[in-house]
Amino acid sequence: MRVIQIGAGFWGRGWTSIIKNSPYTELAALVDLNEETLNRVGDEVGLPKDQRFTSLAEALKNVEAEAALVVTPPPAHEPVAIEALEAGLHCMIEKPIAETLASANRIVEKAKEVNRYVMVTQSHRFKRGPRTVKRLIEEGAVGKIETIYCRYRKAPIFSGFRAEMDEPLIVDQSIHHFDYIRGIFGIEPDYVRARSFNPSWSYFKGNASAFVEFETNDGTMISYTGSWVARRPHTGWDGSWEVHGTYASLFWDFNRILIYPHENVIGDTVFYKGALEKENDVLEVPLDNIEAEERYGTVKEFVTAVKENRQPETYGEDNLRSLGLVLAAVESTKRGGEKIDLNEFVKTHIG
Repeated sequence: MRVIQIGAGFWGRGWTSIIKNSPYTELAALVDLNEETLNRVGDEVGLPKDQRFTSLAEALKNVEAEAALVVTPPPAHEPVAIEALEAGLHCMIEKPIAETLASANRIVEKAKEVNRYVMVTQSHRFKRGPRTVKRLIEEGAVGKIETIYCRYRKAPIFSGFRAEMDEPLIVDQSIHHFDYIRGIFGIEPDYVRARSFNPSWSYFKGNASAFVEFETNDGTMISYTGSWVARRPHTGWDGSWEVHGTYASLFWDFNRILIYPHENVIGDTVFYKGALEKENDVLEVPLDNIEAEERYGTVKEFVTAVKENRQPETYGEDNLRSLGLVLAAVESTKRGGEKIDLNEFVKTHIG
């Protein structure tokens, strides 16, 4: 699939190499407002100069493509995506799909109007760890989930818009973990409450640490603590998860997945398909092999879905709910940790 990539900055630079080298895509053109950035990244991937442009309109006039990848800063996602969709291109859009639910919904509605697909690049979903956890939960390995705990600790150094965001952790990183709640664990929260803060050593302008709680109408409780300016010890990018269900508990940390059966210990430890018995009746599940991982997995799903004429896994309309978790958490921080009704929040803000 021939793809026009719009945005070649900090994160876009890595995407350019993926689109160029993926067996599923061909880099038809690269677009960036900054000519220096455009040419530096274009040179790095060996893209001919006649495939480099400073506007999407210019690229559309000069190259043929089937899809666009939008990797601009979030405020530009809506106008760029709308322009691409109106030109007949399917769209992959870097998360978050937009800054507001109303803006995101306008992208979704435009895609429906022009009969094109929109996929949000929730690339963390397409890794061996989460795919294995998703399979286990769907197979009933833990039973009905009633409690989830997540810890996330990292300290990356960013420049640019991330360092200036009001809620950099929740909006730019926790969206992956909140999306896991829906896409990997299969839970749809109904309420959210959150508090965010900034340690004295933080270089972020906005709050880079947060405590967030989610709750469903049937009583499932989720506790999330995260920081992007964490002191050691750090977690992996996926976070460290405990999932407690009616049949068993699941622990997922640094790509190691353990199952702790509650009742049928003998039956489970004698034979649990694909699992390895460890001490104290603990089962370790090796990660599933997958053909394409992370952003390569995202690209594979997008291209495959378009060719099969179906919605991709993280399609735009479904992702409105994941974005809703993020923005409702941000709203709760503004209200001092007030409990937000997620369904009412999404309905009110979608426009």
